[in-house]
Amino acid sequence: MEDTDGGSWLLDGPDRKVPLELGTIAAAAVAQSHHYRVVDRSEIYDGFRLRNAKDLLRYAGHNVPLGDRVRLLSVLDEHGPLSFGDCLRVVRETHPVPALASLILQGLLEVELDEALIGPETMVRRIRA
Repeated sequence: MEDTDGGSWLLDGPDRKVPLELGTIAAAAVAQSHHYRVVDRSEIYDGFRLRNAKDLLRYAGHNVPLGDRVRLLSVLDEHGPLSFGDCLRVVRETHPVPALASLILQGLLEVELDEALIGPETMVRRIRA
């Protein structure tokens, strides 16, 4: 992954066992100008992030019509962050939940994935490129 400072990270999220060669893996990452970190199992499975990611990924292949995309981005430009429920009302040409999920996955919209399950009160923000 790339962090906000432009640093490149290699994250290891082992499912059951931590790799035995952590020192070798970390040294190889540093040699390639990357940081390396083993992600604790609790970071992956505890909380809401994984459940929200699974919910969003269900809509990865959904195509959002141009009219809905432009309409939603314009409303967010005009009013700032809106609740998920309010954003649903803006989508007219396709199914609203898949449209919002797809735009989140495309990196055009942002929601908080760690605080709670995505719901009507979840705030949606536009991401500026």
